[in-house]
Amino acid sequence: MTRSTCRRGGILCRRLLTGALGPLVCVVAFTDPDASAITTDAKPPRRIVTLGAAVTETVYALGAGDEIVARDTSSTHPKEAQALPDAGYFRTIEAARILAQKPTLVLAAGGTGPDSQVALLEQSGVELVHLDERPSVDATVSMITRIGVVLHLEAEASRLVAALKTKLTTVRKRSTAAAAATGRTPRVAFLISMGPTTVQAAGFGTAADEVITLAGGANVFGDARNYKVVSAEALRARDPDVIFYAITSDVPAPLIPSWVSQTRAGREGRVQPLDLGFHLMFGPHLGEAVEAVSLLLFPFGPTGGG
Repeated sequence: MTRSTCRRGGILCRRLLTGALGPLVCVVAFTDPDASAITTDAKPPRRIVTLGAAVTETVYALGAGDEIVARDTSSTHPKEAQALPDAGYFRTIEAARILAQKPTLVLAAGGTGPDSQVALLEQSGVELVHLDERPSVDATVSMITRIGVVLHLEAEASRLVAALKTKLTTVRKRSTAAAAATGRTPRVAFLISMGPTTVQAAGFGTAADEVITLAGGANVFGDARNYKVVSAEALRARDPDVIFYAITSDVPAPLIPSWVSQTRAGREGRVQPLDLGFHLMFGPHLGEAVEAVSLLLFPFGPTGGG
């Protein structure tokens, strides 16, 4: 018996000759340069559930949006997220509703609860990552960086963080120059739940307060913590230069009480809406949000011209 040997790509073939042409016997031989790239244990794609609007937006910004199988109710940006199954509001989750999506990874913003349902997620064996989503630049950078590490997208996360810091630096320089040129830091109020005689105003520690500060303004209710109910008289007494009020993409804009017109902001036509899903979102587009608010505070820039 003799053997005849040939190579076909990365396959070594031997024909056993027994007087006539025998059967062709082939075995895999990784001899091609590209053969080392062949693998049979490729990992299945991740199935991610995102809980928290900034968390969802960050995963999309990192380029992994196609791995999200469900998101929480607050996640309305980017628009394509709205087509995903709704896993419930992140502060009032139901573990069974989330697990029904068969996730391999759950990314949860700070404040995700209640604790009993979070415990069920932890006991399920699904990877659960808790993230810092406080309204601050440091927390936003930490969240983006952590998600980048978890998704093995560290380089993309670094680019997002660098772009965010650059944008905030640019906004700060512009607003500082504009305030110096006008000799005045805009005094600002941010209002929600506006009623006939009272409103709720954002104080220190809120996302609105932080955005106002980053944009170059001063919160007239910054001496209060969180949100406080204020009367028409209290708002008139603080007499803000600019009033912002909250809107969302899925709820009609609120009616503005007539007494708001008795403030300086009202008289000068500087009562403006802020979209909670964009202007107050501490995610990868925080820089653009702060820039938009700063342009409302300083519409003419540092020179005072158009």
